[in-house]
Amino acid sequence: MSKVIWRAILLAGAAISQGAVAQTPAAPVDGGSDAQQDIVVTALRDANASITGTDTAPNRYPQSLRVIDRAIIDRTGATRLDDTIDLAGGVSRQNDFGGLWDKYAIRGFAGNENSGPDILINRFSSNLGFNAPVDVATVERFEFLKGAAAALSGLGEPGGSLNIVTKAPTPTRQGEASLSYGSWNRVRATGDISGPVTSTLSARLIGVAEEGDSFRDTVHTDRLLVAPSLSFTPSQDLRFLYQGEFMRNRAPIDRGVAAIRGNARAMDRDTFLGEPADGRMTQRMLWQQGSVFAALSDRISLEAGLSSRDGFLTGYATQVDFGARGVQADGRTIGRSRRFHDFRWQDLTARAELTAKVDWLSLSHDIRVGVDRVRHGLDFRMDQARGRPGAPILTIDAFNPVYGQPLPVPTAFQDRHHAFRSESVYAQDLIRFGDFTALIGARWNNFRETMTNYGRGNLVLDTVDRGITPRAALTWAASPQFSLFTSWGQSLRLNPSDGVSSFDAERSSSTEVGAKYSLFGGALTGQTALFTMTKRNVLNPNAIDVFVKTQIGRQRSRGVETVADLHLAGGLTGTATYTYTDATVRNDKNAALIGTMLSNVPKHLAALDLHQRLGTVTLGGGMTHVGARNGDPFASGYRLPAYTVARLDASWAVNPRFDVRLDLENLFDTYYIASSYADVWTMPGAPRNVRVTLKGRF
Repeated sequence: MSKVIWRAILLAGAAISQGAVAQTPAAPVDGGSDAQQDIVVTALRDANASITGTDTAPNRYPQSLRVIDRAIIDRTGATRLDDTIDLAGGVSRQNDFGGLWDKYAIRGFAGNENSGPDILINRFSSNLGFNAPVDVATVERFEFLKGAAAALSGLGEPGGSLNIVTKAPTPTRQGEASLSYGSWNRVRATGDISGPVTSTLSARLIGVAEEGDSFRDTVHTDRLLVAPSLSFTPSQDLRFLYQGEFMRNRAPIDRGVAAIRGNARAMDRDTFLGEPADGRMTQRMLWQQGSVFAALSDRISLEAGLSSRDGFLTGYATQVDFGARGVQADGRTIGRSRRFHDFRWQDLTARAELTAKVDWLSLSHDIRVGVDRVRHGLDFRMDQARGRPGAPILTIDAFNPVYGQPLPVPTAFQDRHHAFRSESVYAQDLIRFGDFTALIGARWNNFRETMTNYGRGNLVLDTVDRGITPRAALTWAASPQFSLFTSWGQSLRLNPSDGVSSFDAERSSSTEVGAKYSLFGGALTGQTALFTMTKRNVLNPNAIDVFVKTQIGRQRSRGVETVADLHLAGGLTGTATYTYTDATVRNDKNAALIGTMLSNVPKHLAALDLHQRLGTVTLGGGMTHVGARNGDPFASGYRLPAYTVARLDASWAVNPRFDVRLDLENLFDTYYIASSYADVWTMPGAPRNVRVTLKGRF
């Protein structure tokens, strides 16, 4: 076990011990008005960080909004974003580059092939580059806004956007530490301490250390995260906020198993088809964000900020090859390629936004006008050693793998630089009149990408796209308990060059109608929506060479989505979600694609989570069902089977400051396929596993 983990365990253990024996809360810092002073600007930051850009109650906001707050994160024992998405509704897993980043489809549309749908942090664009899976230790809440949100988020994904609201310093002292141990010798230690330093300065420091093996043979991973933040509040009308996060993530690229004659579960789910001698890929990211929040009057406020991220992903990986270079005719011999990756990126986003609340002509207006600018650079280098069709290299037996054969040195394959720039101006007005809430907004976008392909004689490819993306929505609060809403919007997304060609921009539109309710005094809340969306000019990888892209004529996704939350006075809490999605290719030059389902998008997706508090003990569990899916975007006929998995958990509040928790995942030890890129890269889910967590608060 590494020194990093041992040190983290000692720190967590000391903090937990302190929390377990402490009986009195920490005394407040002198100057009892600090918390009151922070109220105005804290509320201002919450509204600006929110994906809606407003403090309007969710039942009056005219669009589907699903919030996975800290209570749900803690209730389910989540450690990654991936652990929460089943309760978001309409979110399905996609290929995740061997576990090295987050990739999802929202309502059937997955966004960029590598970075996925719109992901923002405190409403700043965030999914540029190759970033590690999101850790929940730094997260206050996840916000899934369904449908077009381009008026504020800008990137333009019609299925929806995910906004991550991060933890900020608190005006009172508080702290928390946890220590977990689970199957495959997985150890995780976390710490979170926050509070005032002076009457105007607050600080927070979050740390995570994690290490362990996997159910996948020879796979070992570790993670180190440090996230400091500072808040300076010289007056009740002004706040400066700095937040940072350094993460080092080390893991091999694990592409999963290979389907044998179309059977995704033919191989042992434990079998690793890489080479242990390749070692682990290293990801390092430094994210920083600075904002100023100013209340210029009781009706006008200003936010301005910068967000930056620098990172790299580097290392070797041996993985199953495609076509006649991969799985051979005997159904057990598998050819592989070996790659060296060196990806390095930097991005900087600037945003300034003015908010005004105005009453005019008996209407209440919440107006936001802003500008933003994005600069992103990516150096993409990949070397590769690969066999020929019918003459594969690095062959391995799918059912009796032997590791350790000599590894070839990869030669130059891809070497290019991407420079992406965008400027945008946007405006939104949320109008309230009686029982109605209307939203109108628009964004002018100007995108440009310059790609220099060094592997093709310094070929330069320029792509320029610009246009206006409008948005409109309406809610009618028919009663205090029930409201109806509808929303519509258009989106525009630049399609990046593949190094050979430039492409037209992806254009899309989205419409939904639905209802929101709050019944039995708020004990049962939820929403249901019917949606339809259309995309044009979507990029699709080539089945022979996945680095070469073609444009699909038109995709359509339509369906119904419902989410319900239960909170009873007797201590019963629960969440249920169900989504039916019909997402298909509607038109394309390749006739074989027309009518095919979009990759990794099931027609039926459902989840249930229930927890009952019984004094100091809480018992809970949940189930997730994912329907059958297409396993690739190539119209090959490869299908992933449906699955249902269950989990149980129990926690004991030893005292108000100390908890013990037990999690049992995949209760019935189901062999299921979580996602795939193609039949040769198919990722199985984890078998039955257990984890024990100790948590202390102080």
